[in-house]
Amino acid sequence: MNCGAFCCTRRVVGAAVFAGVFAVFGAAGEQDDGYDAVIDEGAIARPEAPDDESASDSESADTAQDAGVTLGAGVSSDGGQRGDVRKNGGEVDTTPIFAKPDFELGFGLTTVDGKNWGRVALGADIPIWKFGVFLDLELFVTNKFKLSDKGWDFKNHTAEAVLRKIRYVRYGRENEPLFVKFGGLSNVTLGYGMIVDRFTNMLRYPDEKLLGLQFYLNDVFPIGLTAQTLISDFSEMGDKGGVYAARIAARPLKTSGMFLLDGLSVGGMYAVDANVYAPTKKWTNVGDTVYSKDTLGDGTRPFYLDSSRVEGLRNGKRSFGVYGFDVCLPVVRTDLLDVDIYAQSAFRADGVSGWGIGVPGVGIRLWKLTGNVEYRKIGGSFMPGHFDTYYLEERYSRGLMRSKDESLKSVSLNGIYGRIGMDVLDVLTLGGTYQYMDGTYREDGSSATNRYFEATAGFGKAIMDNVPMLSIAEAYIRNADIGAYNKYDKEGNLELGANGERKTAGSFDRSPGLYWGYRAGVELFVGLSLILDYRYGWKLEDDGKLVSDNHMNLHTAWRF
Repeated sequence: MNCGAFCCTRRVVGAAVFAGVFAVFGAAGEQDDGYDAVIDEGAIARPEAPDDESASDSESADTAQDAGVTLGAGVSSDGGQRGDVRKNGGEVDTTPIFAKPDFELGFGLTTVDGKNWGRVALGADIPIWKFGVFLDLELFVTNKFKLSDKGWDFKNHTAEAVLRKIRYVRYGRENEPLFVKFGGLSNVTLGYGMIVDRFTNMLRYPDEKLLGLQFYLNDVFPIGLTAQTLISDFSEMGDKGGVYAARIAARPLKTSGMFLLDGLSVGGMYAVDANVYAPTKKWTNVGDTVYSKDTLGDGTRPFYLDSSRVEGLRNGKRSFGVYGFDVCLPVVRTDLLDVDIYAQSAFRADGVSGWGIGVPGVGIRLWKLTGNVEYRKIGGSFMPGHFDTYYLEERYSRGLMRSKDESLKSVSLNGIYGRIGMDVLDVLTLGGTYQYMDGTYREDGSSATNRYFEATAGFGKAIMDNVPMLSIAEAYIRNADIGAYNKYDKEGNLELGANGERKTAGSFDRSPGLYWGYRAGVELFVGLSLILDYRYGWKLEDDGKLVSDNHMNLHTAWRF
């Protein structure tokens, strides 16, 4: 087939697929630059889904992360290490070697490079004993009704073309003695989250499919050894980049039979971004524009962005690492009530002064209510939960032209952090996180604060079971750093006071730290679900203006 015929065929097929999508869903408005504004640190929402990752939950990154306040720094509610599997009566594992595979046909609209594209995907979930393999075949149709070669360019992007056919490969479950998962990762927390808190590599799924790794050993050997490792994306290894983390913990008195002390857990961890400049390699539309201070209107940002500067970042390499320790002592273990006392710490490993501690901390589970609260103290340039849900998006900001760690100011802060989640009679699932710390900036002694909040709400099982067709309904809001950003008007320009001073954005004012969204789904008939996932966010452009940074994912999936 010659090029003209091929291109014509692509246009015809693309138009047909895209028209079919719109025939099902109806026309949708063009979105702003795509950004999966998934709930960040401390989000509490629905109970964690099983790891077989049904279509409705795996087609996009989790809107709100796991509700659980996991009791103990890697300690389960029965006193063992988190992930301890104790089969009743020592029963034999009867997992079948082969099970019937599930197939999934999905189609819908998603945001790709800031545009609404159509997507059609055929997936196969293949269970083999304790292994699970999910394979994907997908086609994208651009907003111009052309069939895209995304994921099929074997000549120029061979690795991407092959790896996009894999959603995940796993062995075991996250709470079993051995768990391995290769592919999309979500809700990865090490210890109590002082360093790695709900990390995910699925922020832009399915636009970007990052293939990472989780490898867990849970409560093995007489000392109750737990080893947890994380790799964010194998493709970054070629650029000497990527996020890596590991935690080792043990229960040294596990076999002693000593009251309370046999549950004592002690752990240490390390996490590192091998190259914080890695995101610049994916930037597009980099020109030679030079911005002045007046144009930017904010003296805290660099005054220019040009191709030579970006090229220097792309060729550069700088790492950022954090190490820390945690200890947990379960003090109450009953069917109704669990209580843990814990402490955690973290320290920068890059030669810059920065540390944080959370002590004392108390974790509690009372029937269907879970929560934890701790006193936190911070010194230097550090912020708890640095490697969080949004880290891969925030590690290097194009609008600010600096990395996330470079945005941290040297402070002395102390205050309270708390998280709570509850199931209200199976009618509502509610959750929230709040942190308030105050103190001073070390540079000049002026007052400083760090505040953030998150809230989630969704219908519970009783509603879902009694409302025809409804399969999911939830909403969330999050502001990661209240008071840290300037206030902008509706056109994205800085708002100034009567004397020309900059105004500060409040809890619900638009800013790069504010995200909110909703997720709703209906079951059209058995096996066929329609899901709408809409997330609102904002970002700073190269010229310093604040613009919308939304993401929409509308899809249907038929499992058979």
